[in-house]
Order: sequence, then structure tokens, then C-alpha cells
Amino acid sequence: MVALLAFIVTLSILVLIHEWGHYIVARLCGVRVLAFSLGFGRVLARRVDRRGCEWRLSAVPFGGYVMMLEKDTLEKASEMGIRLTEREAASQSFDSKRLWQRFAVVFAGPFMNFVLAAVIYAGIAMAGTYEPSTRLAEPAPATQAAEAGVREDWRVTSVNGSAVETFNALRLQIVGYQGERDVRIAFVDDAGAPHEADFDLSGLSGEMNQGDAAELLGLAPWTGAVVVGQVQEKSPAEAAGMKPGDTILALNGAPVRNAADFIGQVRASAGKGVVIDVRRADGSTAAIDVVPETQTLEDGSRAGRIGAVLGAMPDFVLTREGPLGAIAVGVEKTWKMVVVTGRVLKNIVVGTASTDNISGPLMIGDVAGQAVQFGLLSYLLFLAMISVNLGLLNLIPIPLLDGGHLFFFTLEALTGRKPGPKTLAVSQKIGIAFVLLLFALGMSNDLIRILG
Repeated sequence: MVALLAFIVTLSILVLIHEWGHYIVARLCGVRVLAFSLGFGRVLARRVDRRGCEWRLSAVPFGGYVMMLEKDTLEKASEMGIRLTEREAASQSFDSKRLWQRFAVVFAGPFMNFVLAAVIYAGIAMAGTYEPSTRLAEPAPATQAAEAGVREDWRVTSVNGSAVETFNALRLQIVGYQGERDVRIAFVDDAGAPHEADFDLSGLSGEMNQGDAAELLGLAPWTGAVVVGQVQEKSPAEAAGMKPGDTILALNGAPVRNAADFIGQVRASAGKGVVIDVRRADGSTAAIDVVPETQTLEDGSRAGRIGAVLGAMPDFVLTREGPLGAIAVGVEKTWKMVVVTGRVLKNIVVGTASTDNISGPLMIGDVAGQAVQFGLLSYLLFLAMISVNLGLLNLIPIPLLDGGHLFFFTLEALTGRKPGPKTLAVSQKIGIAFVLLLFALGMSNDLIRILG
């Protein structure tokens, strides 16, 4: 239910902003707007403003539209009780406007999606946020980072020349270069000395079972000390004397660098005694002998557990800007998101990235629901990302999308002629086929993710 509500709210916001772009520029260009609807289908509520535009709330909340006066909507205008003289119909019709005006009206929709993302990023920049820095944990053995000599406490400074300050920004850049070779990543070590290494991302296609692209390269965020947050009752950890607040120092004499490695070693030690060195909350140290109990996982395999809930504190950086700086950050982050998304789309088309990157409404709703549960900041970042994706998707030169109209306007500018009715009819069929194929692919990927 949360996912469904989050999806409806997210889609409503994006559609409202997108269609408002069409609406406001149409008005500025002198085009008569007949209706502005949030949703499709049966109209649940309506109100006519002083300009004669009917504002609608419709039954199916998965989209919306702006109905402008055109040759095809003259009869609809008459049914709505709008009486226009031939001169008024000709002067206020979208068809009669100059080419640059028609282009501006259509482009305004996707453009407003980019504006929404920029406003969100700017607002977050002004409020200030703490995010995990690019400080790295020790790379896992046999990963590209380990083979390149990357060490714990190094920080990533840029990816192919694009500066990154947070681990989220690093991860986004890596996702954008999936499927490509020779991606140069720059680092500084703990002494401040610069280093560079080329990474081969051609094996990262974005397939659903691959996992985190950054960590597959061996680039994992530094997590600091591993601390026991909770000890479960009647567990091996409680029986051995482990307490909340204990800091894990070593396992069988080997230093513990992060929670993931510690958990992995415990899981591999089912039924075998291990020695865990801890530092107590009062500063004293203790060696705890514990035998991880054996549990059977869903796939039938066995793993050890001690019954302790662990936590870790990553290295955070505070990012905050003044009003002017925030605007610059908003525009910059939106542009970077456009570039990354465009690069992923390009790689999907050429086949170097998997079509598993394409998500449908089920996945969007699921992620929206998770984002809401994580808090306002998480949801706003998700909304900005989806807004950029929607804006860019609409600019693809496929009939039925805004990009298809812009493509025909460009041809008209080059040839001096509008496309004929037959061309438009065929292009509409192509556009419908493309949208249905995209929807089917997204739904298929969603079902595979959800059903496993």
C-alpha cells in the first residue's frame, strides 16, 4: 500500500510539473488551452477558470494531459461550450503558431522536469546534508581496485575527470560508465599523494544479479569501527559475555576492518569456536570465546551466527551552500544526472549495458515506497532522479513522445514543410509500438526483480 501511494504521489508530482510546463508556455505563446487534467479517464471533479480552461481531476491517476486548441480539438471545444469565431480559432490554435513557438510549447514539458530536479538539488544544498565521503575501505582481494594498488583510507577525487565528493556521487558516475573500458579514477592516499588507475567496466552491464557496481570494482565506503548494537537473548553472543557497545577489534587475531568481513567470517565458522577481541565501553579490552550456532538458509546452505546486531559509522562529509552556490549546485547535479542517464541509455542501445537497467511502474513504486520510509531527503533525491529520467525519456525522438514532435519540427525547419497526414499516421503507430514495448520490458524486469 505504501509503495502504491508513493508511486501515485510521485507520478502526480512529475506529471503536474511536466504538463504545467506545456500549459504555461502555450499560454505565453497565445495558444488557447481547453483543459488541464491530472489523471485520465472519467472526470471526478472540474473547475473552469476565467480564461476558459477546464481544470480536471480524473479517475485514473497514472498520468495527465493538457488539451490545446488544434484542428483535431475544435469539435471538442464546441462540445465543451466554447464558441469561437473562425478568426479566433485560427489565431489561438496551436497549429497556427510559428515553428519556434510550437517547439517551445512541446519542449517546455521535459524542461520543467529538469527544473524540478535542479530546484530539489538546490534546496538540499542550501539545507546541508551529511553523506558518506569517498574514503575507501580495504578493497576485497582479486578486485580491480586491489590489483591497482588501492588501499584503505584512500579517497576518490574524480571519475574520468568529473569531480566526486561523496560516495553516492562516485557510485552514480560508475553506473553511468557501465559497459565501457578504460575509465580513469583518481585518488589521493592518506598522505595526500595523488594516484590514478584505469578500470575496465565492460563487464558491468547493469544486470539485476550483479549487485553494487562500485563494490564489484573493490570500491567500498570506509565504515570505521564495528560496534555491537544489540545482543539477542539466549544467543551464543550473550552466553559468551558480549555486550551492547562493545567495539569489535579482531577475530581469531586478525584485525576486523568492516562489518561485512566480520559477518562473512562468522558465517563461515558454523560450529567452530572463534575468539573475538573487543574493547568495552569503559575502555578495557576482553577476549570472547564463542561458537557460532548453525542456521539453515532458504537455499539449503548452512551459515554460522552469534546473535549480535552490528553497526558502523561511515566517514561523513557536510555539504552546504548559500543561495547562489545552491543554484549552481542544482544545475550542475541535474546536468550530471542527465549525462549519466543519457550515457546509460546510449549503452543500452549499443548493447554494452543490459536492458535490465529499464524499470517499470512496479519497480518505481517499490523504490518510491522505500524512499518514503527512509525519510524526506531520500524521497526528494529519488524524485529528482526520476524527474530527470522522465524528462530525458520524453526527449527521445520517437513519435508519441515530446521528442517525436520536436523531431518533426526540426525536419520542418530544415525542409520548410510539415509532415503529411500519412507520415504522421505511420509515425503514431511506430510510437505506440515503442511505448508498449518499453512498458512490457519494464514490467518484465519488475516481475523478475520482485519474484526473484
